[in-house]
Amino acid sequence: MTFETTRRSFVRAGAGVAAAASASTAGCIGSGSDDDLVVQYNAVDGWANYATVRETFTEETGIDFPEDTKNSGQTLNALTNEADNPQADVAYMGISDAIVAESEGLTEGYQPDGWEQIPDDLKHSEGQWFCNHYGTVGWAVNTDEVEEVPQTWEDLLDERFEDTIALYNPESVYNGFINFLNANIAMGGSLTDVDPGIDFFNELQDRGNIAAMPDQGVTTSFFQGEVPMLMAYDFNAYEAKYLSDMNEDSVEVVVPQDSALVIPYTLSVVNDSPRRENAEAVCDFQLSEQGQQLFANAFVTPARDDVDVPADIADRMLPDSEYEGSTAIDYEALVEEQGDIRQRFSEEIAA
Repeated sequence: MTFETTRRSFVRAGAGVAAAASASTAGCIGSGSDDDLVVQYNAVDGWANYATVRETFTEETGIDFPEDTKNSGQTLNALTNEADNPQADVAYMGISDAIVAESEGLTEGYQPDGWEQIPDDLKHSEGQWFCNHYGTVGWAVNTDEVEEVPQTWEDLLDERFEDTIALYNPESVYNGFINFLNANIAMGGSLTDVDPGIDFFNELQDRGNIAAMPDQGVTTSFFQGEVPMLMAYDFNAYEAKYLSDMNEDSVEVVVPQDSALVIPYTLSVVNDSPRRENAEAVCDFQLSEQGQQLFANAFVTPARDDVDVPADIADRMLPDSEYEGSTAIDYEALVEEQGDIRQRFSEEIAA
């Protein structure tokens, strides 16, 4: 499956529609009879406006929706380990992790409210997974620390970026994995040839340009001024510039001009979910016009094709011309390769 939709088809300037940590869920998980709880793995405050999404859902429904700080890879691992005794109701994952979960029987079909407005290439035909929003690979640069801002992947090799770049760990975090994959493609690689990406990241490390590559907390570290450059998605960069405590004039948003992957994120109802009705309710909310607008308010592109990014948000985003390097890949083909790609990263870079 190739993801056909692009960011540009959703953002139309001037148009718009009005708009707790893992430990916090640990005490709730297992209480399958609790009618006032829904557990979504990977619902992290500070990511895609999930704090507001959670709070608004609870206000609207009375169902508690606690934060869960797993990343996409950890979510897939947890679903696998808990397959005989599911603890979560819903899983939020990058698209290729969601395809893996479906293929291993870890999810159930469900068609949420707004199903017909989700483009066909953003959903499984039987609802085993469906996109709730997507983003484009992008960087945030603290211009108080970096005088000359990079515009391409090749630029990152320059010595002026020593001890500058922070990204999520590609071994376990989907966003970090996608940034590694994007670098590989920009350097001339493919899904079956990651030598260019391996060489590129080894050179970044040899030059000392990578400042941090942890499993969690990279966006927060950038917001707090601890690292000069964040390699993530465009919506993370816009959040840093406009929604964090950082000086707006000190943050530059960059979509790399040579290649920027467009990445869908998805929801799935967990197979044998302990709270199926609540699972459906939280999926319905996130795909409702209200839920989609909450994502859009944080510069995240809605999945539904009838929900626009609000005009005041679109006006602050980069023009479409800055997204000319955005591209999609075959995510079903990626599923076949991502295990080997991650293993090579682990053995040849992380080690």
